[in-house]
Amino acid sequence: MAWWRHGVSALSFGVVALNLLVWMVPLLLLAGVKALTPRGRALARRPMETIYRLAVRVDDWWLRGVLGLRWPRPDLPIERNRSCVVLANHRTWMDVFIVQSVLTRKGPIVKFLTKRELAWIPVLGLICWAFDFPLLRRRAGDGMTENERRLEDRRRVQRACAVLEEAPGAMLSFAEGTRFTPEKHQGANPPYRHLLLPKSGGLSTICDAIGGPVIDLTLHYPVQASFWRMLGGGLPAPSLHAELVSAPEPDELRDWLETRWRSKDARIDAYLAESRQ
Repeated sequence: MAWWRHGVSALSFGVVALNLLVWMVPLLLLAGVKALTPRGRALARRPMETIYRLAVRVDDWWLRGVLGLRWPRPDLPIERNRSCVVLANHRTWMDVFIVQSVLTRKGPIVKFLTKRELAWIPVLGLICWAFDFPLLRRRAGDGMTENERRLEDRRRVQRACAVLEEAPGAMLSFAEGTRFTPEKHQGANPPYRHLLLPKSGGLSTICDAIGGPVIDLTLHYPVQASFWRMLGGGLPAPSLHAELVSAPEPDELRDWLETRWRSKDARIDAYLAESRQ
């Protein structure tokens, strides 16, 4: 990465951060309305969704229009007033910006299963709270067993999905639970060449609560690209495949998820073979 690309990355990070900060004042006011008045949730819903979509448009303008990061935008048969599940592999933080760009143009806003630690980061914590992102523990806390942690996380996801009945959204699950790196892949030794082993727990709760449909996204980057490197621009366009599928029955979810992951692995193999031609 050329030295001047680091300067571009720093500028891009500043634009993304400023975009979030600009919307914090109206978002904080609307979050107060939502929390403090009886009809606040209904009153604040559409203005908050508008803020979300405008913030995504600004990010798109910079990442696509200025930096030239041109990812595909498949025409998915989804509606803004219908909730759905989004399943994706996870390569870099840029995945979040791509998923938001693809879905919020015509579909519902994207919500995330989020690590509890993010709640203490001022701007991100407010966003998680305002938009009812479920905050999950990565490990059991003091005095808490692993089973109790899982039950608590399950209840948080169920409450977040219940909100979708009045405020439709796309609940995103990075089923691998962490970003892919060659080191993690080698350490875990999964049965996939380009993916980590998916976890069915959070996805099972989401599918039970929402019912479907499921948008299955496969993300692939032609080069090993960190978020910082992507913000520097000048990289080949990432590949994206989107498929709308029915949600599995609860007792079939584990096998269904393994099938989806084998399909993703084969698709990434095909992307790599095509790029070598």
